[in-house]
Amino acid sequence: MRAMTLAHETVLITDSGCDLPPDVLEDAGVELLFFPYTLNGEDHFDDLGQTLSYDAFYDALRAGARSTTAQARPIDCEAMFQRAYDLGKTALLVTISSGLSATYDVALLAREKFLEDKPDAKVFVVDSLSVSAGQGLLVLEMARQLAVGASAEAVATWAEANRQRVNHIFTVGSFEYLVRGGRVSPAVGAAGSMLDIKPVLHVNAEGRLVPLKKLRGRHRALVALADIAAERIEGPAAQAIVVDHAQCPEDAAALREMLAERIDIRGMIEGRIGIIIGTHVGPGGLIVSFWGKPRSN
Repeated sequence: MRAMTLAHETVLITDSGCDLPPDVLEDAGVELLFFPYTLNGEDHFDDLGQTLSYDAFYDALRAGARSTTAQARPIDCEAMFQRAYDLGKTALLVTISSGLSATYDVALLAREKFLEDKPDAKVFVVDSLSVSAGQGLLVLEMARQLAVGASAEAVATWAEANRQRVNHIFTVGSFEYLVRGGRVSPAVGAAGSMLDIKPVLHVNAEGRLVPLKKLRGRHRALVALADIAAERIEGPAAQAIVVDHAQCPEDAAALREMLAERIDIRGMIEGRIGIIIGTHVGPGGLIVSFWGKPRSN
C-alpha cells in the first residue's frame, strides 16, 4: 500500500470496482481497498491490473477461464479505518454500488465494530450507487473537494446528494458473462446470441444494472451509447467523458469519435474495465460514464 500523500485531515478510500488507474488514485491521494476474486479456482486480490494485467485476464477468459468475484472483506475495511486512525485522520470509504455488491453492508458492519473498539474514531461510509468509471468520477470529485479544504462529513453529504448525477451506459460483446453472473437468463442469452442482439444497459437510481435497449449488431449498440450520452449529459464543456473498454480498443475509439461528433466536451478519457467488472461483462464490454441528468429506474 502507498502512503497517504495529501495534507488534509481525511483519508479517502475506494474499492477496486472504481476502475481508476493506480497512478490516478495516487495523484488524487485515494487509498485502495482490494476486492477478492477467484480465477480458475485460484484466489487473488484485485490491485487494478498491477499483479495480473487486464490483457492477461481477458485472454484467460477468452481461453475459457472462469472468474468469480466477492465483496470486500470486513478485516480489510477495518484495516483501512485503522490506518486513518493511526494517522489521526478521518476515514471516508466510498464503495461500489450496493445494488451490485454487498460491500457497502460489509463496510457498515466493519465500521460499527471498529467504533466499538475506538469510539473516538471518525469513519464515514458512502454507497456510490455507481460502478467502474462512474464510481471513479464520484471519487475523484470527492478527492478534489477534500483537497481544497472540505470536511469528510461535508463531502460525504455532497456525494450522497449528487451520486445520481453520475451516468454510466454499458454494452457487452456477448451475453455469456451476463448469463454467468445471473444478470440475464440462459434462455434470453441464447436467443440474443442467435439473433446478434447487443443489449444496452445502465446503472439505475437503485444502483442496479438494468436494460435500456436491445439492438441488432454491435454498431447500433455503439450509436445508442453515443446518442444516450448526448441526451443525458449536462455541462459537457466543463467535464471529461470516460470511455472504458474490456479489451476492445478499436470499438472504444469508434465510440469516442461518435461522442465527439455529438457533444462539445472539455475532454475524453480512455480507460480499462478492470477485473471485478470485467468478470461480469466479459471481453468486448464498453462503458461510457459522465455527469448528467439524475438517473431514474
